[in-house]
Amino acid sequence: MANIKTAKQKEQERHEAVVLGDIAKIEQAVAGTGISEETLIALHRVLDGKYQSCISNWGHSMYGYLEGHGFCYEHLSKSSLIDNLHTMKPKLEAFMQGWNTKGSTTSVPQAPDANVTVNNTVNITVSFEEARQKIEDMNSLNREQTDEILAKIDELEAISKAQTSKKNKWEKVKPIISFVMDKGADVAIAILTLIVQMKLGI
Repeated sequence: MANIKTAKQKEQERHEAVVLGDIAKIEQAVAGTGISEETLIALHRVLDGKYQSCISNWGHSMYGYLEGHGFCYEHLSKSSLIDNLHTMKPKLEAFMQGWNTKGSTTSVPQAPDANVTVNNTVNITVSFEEARQKIEDMNSLNREQTDEILAKIDELEAISKAQTSKKNKWEKVKPIISFVMDKGADVAIAILTLIVQMKLGI
């Protein structure tokens, strides 16, 4: 009788087997020196499609990810794909233990709409200032590059404050995303963090 497993135990074993299989695919992909970019994209897409609705903060700390929109694959290089797969592995390992499942997170009580609006405005303003300072502090950028990126932050701030629809804002934001993707990981992360906090529903 001790060896008889409950339905829940069997389901847990199946769950672990699937996740372990995907972890093995990641290990094989990142270890392969001759693996093609197309193969990496295919694996990346499969894992994203499988786990984005299950794992809390799935895309956080990964290249090319925008909250509510997903991954911008046209802006992901081979090295970025590999880096993302490295990041996915511990997320899957934690998920297998039930640590970061979406169902396990506690919902934060919503404050009144007026307070939420005020708080979001304050947070975004602080973030714009912090982003400007981060760009100023980047030694890898010359003065011309710094001024060019600061101008894009000014554009984002103006877009954020504009009294227009989220769809129109998103259309104006997309060219800025394309611009920063070519400026290095540090710049991209700083700007994409701002865009995520603008809550455009993308």
